[in-house]
Amino acid sequence: MFGVAGCKDGTPAANGDTASAPTASANAAGNTSSGDYQFSDAQKDATDYTRDANQKVLGELDFADKTAFADVDRGFIAPLPNNGDIEGVFSATKMNFMQDKDAPATVNPSLWRHAQLVNRGGLYQVTDHIYQVRGQDLVNLSIIETDNGIILYDIEYFADTLAASIKLYEEHRGKKPLKGVIISHSHADHFGGFDGIYKAGLATREDFSSGRIPLIAPEGFVKESVSENVMAGNIMARRAGYQYGNVLEPGPKGSITAALGAALANGASSLPIPNKSITKDGEKVTIDGVTFEFYLTPHAEAPAEMVFYIPQWKALSMAEELNHLQHNIYTLRGAQTRDASVWASYLGAALARWGKDVEVNFGPHTWPVWGNENVTKYLADQRDLYQSIYNTTLRYANYGYRPDDIAESAALPKSVFNEWNNRPYYGSTKNNLKATYVRNLGWFNGNSTELAKYPDGERGKRYVEAMGGEGKVLDAALASYKKGDYRFTVDLLNNIVAYDGSNKNVNLLMADAFEQLGYQEENALYRNLYLSSAKELRMGGSVPNALSTISPEVIAALPADLFMSYISMTVDQTKAEALGDYTVNVDLRGEGKFRLDLHNGVLNYLQGYSADKPDAALSIGKTDLIAVAAGKAKLDDLAGNGKAAITGDKEVLNKIASVFDNGMKNNMNLVLPLQPENQIK
Repeated sequence: MFGVAGCKDGTPAANGDTASAPTASANAAGNTSSGDYQFSDAQKDATDYTRDANQKVLGELDFADKTAFADVDRGFIAPLPNNGDIEGVFSATKMNFMQDKDAPATVNPSLWRHAQLVNRGGLYQVTDHIYQVRGQDLVNLSIIETDNGIILYDIEYFADTLAASIKLYEEHRGKKPLKGVIISHSHADHFGGFDGIYKAGLATREDFSSGRIPLIAPEGFVKESVSENVMAGNIMARRAGYQYGNVLEPGPKGSITAALGAALANGASSLPIPNKSITKDGEKVTIDGVTFEFYLTPHAEAPAEMVFYIPQWKALSMAEELNHLQHNIYTLRGAQTRDASVWASYLGAALARWGKDVEVNFGPHTWPVWGNENVTKYLADQRDLYQSIYNTTLRYANYGYRPDDIAESAALPKSVFNEWNNRPYYGSTKNNLKATYVRNLGWFNGNSTELAKYPDGERGKRYVEAMGGEGKVLDAALASYKKGDYRFTVDLLNNIVAYDGSNKNVNLLMADAFEQLGYQEENALYRNLYLSSAKELRMGGSVPNALSTISPEVIAALPADLFMSYISMTVDQTKAEALGDYTVNVDLRGEGKFRLDLHNGVLNYLQGYSADKPDAALSIGKTDLIAVAAGKAKLDDLAGNGKAAITGDKEVLNKIASVFDNGMKNNMNLVLPLQPENQIK
């Protein structure tokens, strides 16, 4: 468990609660008896079908292999402070319930085993010079000790968890000066905790803005971070809350693990701006006596990512390119689809480059691997994993198989996919095969039916009518549920839910089917999404969401060009189209000048240009412009107190200010129809 080395070996048993006895109830349509099924909003036990499916897993994988249970506790020094609990942010204690226990019927035994390994934490020694705090957030904090201080490598998602991790390290290794920060890639769980450095008293903002303390990230880090975490941040954070199980209660019928770590901390991330970018392979940087060799690995796990090797210690970090699990080619929270073949090539290159010498690999997720033979096997097995996904997809596609068919029927080598480190705890093999098809061939599968499909709601209405109404669909779905075909149950019921979320019994049956799918899942993200969807259906939607990557502070921290890109995106174009065409010069005080062209309802911008005869000109700071765009400040008031300067026709500026869309909420439904208050008016 958290802070305790030497957990039970993790051998699961498919025992657990017995299925509850259903009772008769009439359905909402009023014309069908439910027989021995009871519609209720209570969580259910595992059905016999689920129990049997999970029992079968015990014979498919090598549960006698206990190697990982020794490795995961190696180097343990001390438990997390307050057992890892930070009120309202993170609870390691709640994610500890699986330790020293057998798997219940409501959890896939393989996923239970992985949770026992990854849901633990504390301060660990990796080598004489490298330490990690694991289990305080989704990401490990790695602390690299230099001649006279420390370097922080990947800094968690939330400031409070990072500050707690730093405190734990200092309690056992002493307070040391901060000599540098390294961020491996452009995903918020690796950099969002940056403000925790200030909370811990390790540096000031001026230390980084001046370059006195190097803040190193890969080329394209800011652009890709903004693209993923800001421009699409609202919907991505919502989906992430379901994916990581943040909307669920931990427990055998709820959240088990986030696979890469126990859980993602609740809260808003920050956005650091690097003062040093790695722009070429093999670039060497020495920080206080420690030399790093950096290599860029874009468009595998992240669009901007890098790995490094420390020759003097024979220590490698493959960042998030190498994990004790199969990763995502397409992440369910939403992001650019990744390249499995390129991913494999980076792992192969690492083998060729460092395979003769490397003695340890440590990364921002899961646990390290020690010994040359073990590290090289780890690299080779994961190389084979991603290359197999790529090769299999393209070979089957060239025969004419469609993506869903490839995902369901492709034959894959067991020596690759039954390896514990390659199991689909985070990335689903089916999802990865489909994603590789889409990356290389696009969403269209060649069947023109796909081109003619109605949107879900309109399609659903027609299917329900063809089947004889909602009562008939519910009958068919209930029959499917009773046969253990939960996939078809949710598929049938989605035809109703897509256009009508008010049929209570439809929602409850769909929730029950999602729940059984979640109980059977080996993939943590699928489990969390299924169970989160069940929660949404049972509570009628509007599930609260505490995650955010687009706070006003993050937006204000954006470089000027990316800031204007965000402002441009927020314009309601149909309202703007009615205004007519205007040209405005904007001086973002101290950060750049822009020419804005509102044309055909689209707000275009050019940095470094000015119109000779603009309709208006505005001088304003970024923070104040954010307030205007959010409807929290008026230009006239800002001009009156000197926070803005306006020349030309100020009504043009007021008109443009009136079409910024500030109605985005972060509690949108993902299964039920979009709530009226969340719809664009």
